[in-house]
Amino acid sequence: MAENKKDYSYLDKLAVQPEKWNELNKNEFQVMTFRTCFLYGESQNKKMIPVLFQMYEYLKVNTDSTDRVKILTALSASIRKNKPKAIMALFPFIQVEEEGDVIRAASQFFVNLSVISNKEFGSGAKILIELVKDALLDRKSAYILLGLLDINNEKVDKLVSPLKSIIGNEVKSILHNNGITL
Repeated sequence: MAENKKDYSYLDKLAVQPEKWNELNKNEFQVMTFRTCFLYGESQNKKMIPVLFQMYEYLKVNTDSTDRVKILTALSASIRKNKPKAIMALFPFIQVEEEGDVIRAASQFFVNLSVISNKEFGSGAKILIELVKDALLDRKSAYILLGLLDINNEKVDKLVSPLKSIIGNEVKSILHNNGITL
């Protein structure tokens, strides 16, 4: 029996109308966020970033981290299956997110999908290392590093190693509390 998929294309117009987001139910908003992230990943249209980040802020307020991980996982699977070059769709889950476990998981997905996208293992890791270098004192950097180290790859570990002398104390503390000593 063929599966009936609901047509959510009407959400695309609402994505740029934040004043109407409250009218959407939780599922509709999550689908809209998924679709907008994926569209950004495909297009990498920088003009979408402010709306995308505002949408993700709204998502954080109106969902719990478990729901966001579900969206992240579904988005990652869709990227892997349909459009490997759309990995930038994961950036709100790394840059806007506050929950460490979500950032950590998104970082892992980003690096692993970059292998499929670019045929080069280190490309995704190098992008995330640059984010950490730009925010050496930011606690989010600790969760990016944890995601990178979870991959357990010698090449990635070598990229992370030089950061040990320059990251901030809070970042070091979070790493230490997660069993990591650089």
